[in-house]
This record gives sequence, C-alpha cells and structure tokens, in this order.
Amino acid sequence: MRIEGKSVIVTGASSGIGRALALAFAGKRAAVTAAARRADRLEELVREAAERFPDAPPVVPVECDVTREADVSWLVGGTVERTAAVDVLVNNAGVGLYGETELVSIDDFQELLSVNLLGAVRCIQEVVPFMRTRESGVIVNVASVAALYGVPYLSAYCASKAAVAAVSQSLRAELDGSGIRVMIAYPGYTDTEFFEHEKVVGGARRPPGPFAPPDRVAAGVVRAVERNVGDVYLTAQGRALSVLRGLAHPIVERAMRKIARELRGEDEPSPDDGKQ
Repeated sequence: MRIEGKSVIVTGASSGIGRALALAFAGKRAAVTAAARRADRLEELVREAAERFPDAPPVVPVECDVTREADVSWLVGGTVERTAAVDVLVNNAGVGLYGETELVSIDDFQELLSVNLLGAVRCIQEVVPFMRTRESGVIVNVASVAALYGVPYLSAYCASKAAVAAVSQSLRAELDGSGIRVMIAYPGYTDTEFFEHEKVVGGARRPPGPFAPPDRVAAGVVRAVERNVGDVYLTAQGRALSVLRGLAHPIVERAMRKIARELRGEDEPSPDDGKQ
C-alpha cells in the first residue's frame, strides 16, 4: 500500500506510540487526522509535524474521547467530509493499570475495557460502512504483547488487549473479500509517558527496562501497513511468545511465575515451578 495521499486517523495521538504513529504517517505524506482528549498536546503535534514535514498535508487535530459515541461519530464523519475517505484507521487510544488482580476494582476493569476495547469497537463500527462503500481500507488495532498471555500484575490490561486481538480476528474473517484489511499490532514495553498516567494498586514494581523507543514501534507499524502484514510483533519477546504459547505452554507458565516473583522482589522458586 502506498501511504502518500491516503487519509489516516490515529486515535490516542497526543503522546507515546500514537504521537509517533501520527508523525510517521505524516512523514509518508499522508493526510493525518490526529485524535485525542488533550487538545493542547495535539496542537504541539501539529506544529512539530509542520516543521518536520513542510511538504506533507497539515495534520488535523480532533479532540475526541473514544468512550463517547458522539465524539467518535464526529471524528470519522468529519474526516470523511474533509478527505472523502478513511483509508487507514489506527485504534491506538488506551489506558493502563498495574497491580494485584485482587486489589483492582470492578470500576477499574470497566474503565480499561471502555477505553481500550469499546473505544476501538466504536471507531470500527463508524468507519467500516465508509470503507465498504469504497471497497478498500485498513484497520490497525494496537493490541500488546500482553494480549498473547496473561502477564503478572496486568490482568485488566491483558484482558482488554486480548479482547482487542479477538475482535480483530473475528472482524478479519467477517470482512474477507470486502477489500478491507485488519491488522493487529503487538508492541511490548515502550518508552513513553504511558506509565506516568496509569493507575497503580498494590506494591508490585515495573520491570526496569530498557524499553523500545516509540519511533521504532511506529515505524514497524507503518511498514506493516505498507507491506500488507496481518499480525506484526514489534519485539523479539513478542515473536517468541507467539510461538511458545502454542508449542510450550508449560514453559510460558513457569516463565510468568518467575517474572511475578521478580516483580515482588522474591528470589525463591515457587513450589509449582516443577509442575507441568
């Protein structure tokens, strides 16, 4: 797919991977609509894109909360009215939560599902009719390596991202033959301010890193769109996990128990570590 001149919507574009994606598509001379809740950060993005890519179409900022149906309808409808199409939709908006499952409230679970899963579904349901009319389009759903297997202290986040992957797989089959492609991106830990805004419960600590730079993650996603890749694993660990979870389930389980101990600051092996 040639990106230049295409109409691209990126949600969650005010920071992190979303911001890097908006800039990466702008660098390919796409007509980018950048959507997020923070209008001031979107304006900063617009200025940076104009400075870096003066020959590209100006990035259009749209203040949008993906949990609100009216906002999503305005985002997609306005983009179609302005550009006559949505060639690429990138569902990237998301929130995080870190901590022991027993301490995570039901309200917290619902918030993550509302943003990470239902926000993506709202955008999909708005954009698919327009893409069907043109018999073309790409939907990129940003999941996570955490969607591949339940990671310790990320149960709510894992659940939301695993659901995004499952919806994507169902949608891919439903849209077969329509000209609309569905891509799932699986980034790992990325060096963004995402962790500064997530809610933390309990005493577990984050892995120390190093984390991937968002520009590298964005470049991998854009390259996958250009090359018509269905599933893109953006870390070596993600690629390995995608294989291991099918071939060596017990090994993955032991690895997850070991990670959980390390994040709790424990060194002793669990009595379950020898069990298959």
